[in-house]
Amino acid sequence: MTNHKRSEALIRDNIVPVITPKTKAGHIDVDAVAKLVQLHAKSLGTKALFAVGGLGRFHELSDEDRIRAATAWISANKKLGSPLRLFLGATAESSEATLENMRKYLELGADVVFFAPLYFLRPDDVAAFIEKAREEVLGPNMPLLIYNNPAFSRQEEKNIDPETLRGCSSCISAIKDSSMDHELYCKFASIEDVALYTGNESALIDAVRRQGSHGSVGGLGNVTGTAAKLARQLVALGDDEDDDPIIAKLAAKFNKENAALHRVLKKHPDIDAGDFMSAIYHFCLGEAGVVEPQEELVEMLTEEDRKFLRKEGFIPDQPMIKKEQKSSQKRDNEAGGDSFVENKKIRGDAAAQ
Repeated sequence: MTNHKRSEALIRDNIVPVITPKTKAGHIDVDAVAKLVQLHAKSLGTKALFAVGGLGRFHELSDEDRIRAATAWISANKKLGSPLRLFLGATAESSEATLENMRKYLELGADVVFFAPLYFLRPDDVAAFIEKAREEVLGPNMPLLIYNNPAFSRQEEKNIDPETLRGCSSCISAIKDSSMDHELYCKFASIEDVALYTGNESALIDAVRRQGSHGSVGGLGNVTGTAAKLARQLVALGDDEDDDPIIAKLAAKFNKENAALHRVLKKHPDIDAGDFMSAIYHFCLGEAGVVEPQEELVEMLTEEDRKFLRKEGFIPDQPMIKKEQKSSQKRDNEAGGDSFVENKKIRGDAAAQ
């Protein structure tokens, strides 16, 4: 049996499809990536990130920026002692570019590599590409996750045929299915010895209980740790969870958060759901002082939306980051000494004129 299928990186959890922070100039914001790693590892209790994917808006990034983002995630994680498993998206505009991204991720130290086949491949070419990636680039050890998301298919067929993946399953470690199609999900679940994650956040409980799924890749994990805690508890208890009070409490909280998210989404049926979820998480993490929110996304939210998100507790608390910001400000003030006081006085005098 090949090692990639037994990798500890394929954890049973909620893998967070994290946003890609940018500066106002449009560059990858390395400092914000470091803050996000800290937020997830120390405040939200996240165990794994799904980076440079759909909510990470990979389709708006150049290959250079995809590599810069991957480098930033890996570097920030290493500085904290590598508390997070990093699933990194290699999807590009062509087969050659996607393979090259995979090579670079392998060199950088990714835990899992994933890609969305129908973004650049015709359905008939998917199996051959997967086999080539395994043989020529990934080798026997690197886990490969196949990302099925109709939103990122440029083909007439919007979903990958499960039989295609079944035929090359020896090369595949995991599948993430965001089709929202229960029948299709069950077909993916029937592929032996391939881990399965649901991209349908609301279906987490049923996916773990009924289909033996490893967990979910759910966007709410950008701002709350409830899904991760629930997934771990479901996996830990297996068939004995029906009357577990901890699961009941977590499920109630999880369902409340999902209902709140969908309440906001339903108010904007004319906006793509993926774009609007990106807007929500950019706004919430901007409010928390973790990222510089992208204005073209955040402007989708009405003032009513923003008030509702605040009221529902979607703004994550990040005490570690606040503490570091205060310490940094204190150091800056002390370093300024008398000149800092004098400059402040001059600015005050100038403002009074």
